[in-house]
Amino acid sequence: MTASAGRRLRVELAAQTPMLLPGVHDALSARQAERSGFAVGYLSGSATAMSLLGLPDLGVLAGSELVDQARRITAASDLALVCDADTGFGNAVNVAWTVRALESAGAAGIQLEDQTFPKRCGHFNGKGVVSAEEMLQKIWAAADARRDDDFVIVARTDARAVHDLDEAVERGLRYAEAGADVIFVEAPQSVDEMRKIAASIDVPTLVNVVEGGKTPQLSLDEYAEMGYRIVLYPTAAVRTVARALGDLYGHLRRNGTTEGTPAELVTFDERNQITGFASYEALASRAAEVASTWVSEPTRSGRNQPAGTL
Repeated sequence: MTASAGRRLRVELAAQTPMLLPGVHDALSARQAERSGFAVGYLSGSATAMSLLGLPDLGVLAGSELVDQARRITAASDLALVCDADTGFGNAVNVAWTVRALESAGAAGIQLEDQTFPKRCGHFNGKGVVSAEEMLQKIWAAADARRDDDFVIVARTDARAVHDLDEAVERGLRYAEAGADVIFVEAPQSVDEMRKIAASIDVPTLVNVVEGGKTPQLSLDEYAEMGYRIVLYPTAAVRTVARALGDLYGHLRRNGTTEGTPAELVTFDERNQITGFASYEALASRAAEVASTWVSEPTRSGRNQPAGTL
C-alpha cells in the first residue's frame, strides 16, 4: 500500500536533521523542486498570493484558491506538500473544513497561525494576534478533523512582534500540548532569540528564512546546531521568478527580441523534460497501438470491441 502524503512527510522529517523545506508556488515550481531532489515542498500563502493573484500577503487569498493550487501541485508532482493556510480562513469550524479539503487535495500537512484576520506577512509591521484560547480551538479542530493521523499540523505564532518572545514561547508550548506536531515562532530578531525558541520547545521547531526579513539568515549547519528540525525558504523561488520575468520582459520591450536576454532560458529540450513530454507521447503511441487492434478484430455483431487496455 502506498504511504500517505503525511506519512512520507514524517519519514523525511525523521531522516533529515534539519529538513530543508523549499517554497513552491505552482505546479511548475513543484516539478523543478522535485527534479532537484526535494521530497517535500511548502505552499506559501505569500508566494501563492503573489503568483496567482499578483497581490501582497495581506489575507486576500481565499481558502478555495489555496486548495485548488494544492491539488494542481500534488497532481503534477510527488512532493509531500505542507500548505500555509494562514489563519484557517475563519474559526475552528472553518479550520476543520480546510483540513479536510487539503487532505482531499493530497496535501501532507497544514500550517495555521494565530494572527487576527486579515493577516499580514510575518515580517511586516502592524500585526495582531488572537487570544491563545482561540488558537487552541483551531489546533484542536485541525487535529480532530484530519482523517490521516500522519497529516502534519504546524502551528505558527506571531506573538513575538505583538507581545514579546516569552509570550511567543509560551504559546508554542501550549499549541504543542493541544496537538500541533511542529511549532513555528515567526520572526525572531536575533541569534539569541532563535536559540531560546529551539531550546525551550520540545517538539520539532521550524525557522522561517525570509531574505531581507527580520530573522538573521544563517547556514543550515548553524540552524541544526541550534536544534531546529525544519528550515523553511518560503518565497525564494517566486522572488527569483519575479526577477527573471522583469529582466526578460524589459529586455524584450527594449530590443524586440529575446536574443541576448540577461534572463537565462531553459532550452527547448529542457522544457520538454520538465513537463514530461516524452511520457505523454508514449501514452498517445500506446493508445494508437491498442486502438488499432480493435479495428482489426471486429466482433461477430460487426462492432468493434476492446482487445486490450491502455
